Amino acid sequence: MSAPDGRRGGHDPSDAPPPAGSSPAAPAAAPRPRPWTALVEALGEGTFETMRAGLAKAGTDPFDRDAFLLDGAVGRVLRDLVPADAPADAVTEYGALLHALFLHWDGGSPVRRLERDAAVALLAAPPDLLPAPAAPPAVYVQLPERLVWAAAAPGAAHEPMDGLFVLRSSARLRVLAVLGFRPDRQGFTMLATDSPLPPPADARPDGSPPFATVLPAGERMGFFSVVTGAELSRLALLALAAARS
Repeated sequence: MSAPDGRRGGHDPSDAPPPAGSSPAAPAAAPRPRPWTALVEALGEGTFETMRAGLAKAGTDPFDRDAFLLDGAVGRVLRDLVPADAPADAVTEYGALLHALFLHWDGGSPVRRLERDAAVALLAAPPDLLPAPAAPPAVYVQLPERLVWAAAAPGAAHEPMDGLFVLRSSARLRVLAVLGFRPDRQGFTMLATDSPLPPPADARPDGSPPFATVLPAGERMGFFSVVTGAELSRLALLALAAARS
């Protein structure tokens, strides 16, 4: 059954066939799936509203992650979120994820997208001075698919970066990168960093340029890599400044 369109009969020019010799418009590309959709839906809107009410009652600054995680309502959600068979240190990762999801939800769930050409230009020759982006304090920046790669820990497999939760206060920058997300996989890998603003410079130990690929054949494939926390912070600010809504 089709949805009503508000018309009461008569001819609508949009129903007419295209003129002879013309090509029909290409269909719009389907939006990419978003990593948090299933989890946020599973938690439910009421869960986020309960956390917000508890934080407000306690006078807690939601950006303060330690204080956020100590809140009783947040703690109950986190206990339900962490799988029973997860290692003990998984609570830190899940805490960072819940914090990012809450700030993102509380700010209206804004998403910005970085186009491939703009991303390649930025990462191939990143500017020395980092921008101060005019953007919401909590935003998800979606990167071009399979362009930027990173490993969650030394020795771990490198995975493509879907995007970044970028969380900013007046003095600090928190970044939570989503790695290895795809629709046929349950969950994703996380890579987080926390730094002052502006983030400190941090040269690579081997002296290679920032964002240079470390993958075999990565240069031929046009890939870029993030190998330090400072690079992740730098990527977040560059991508946020160049991305579009």
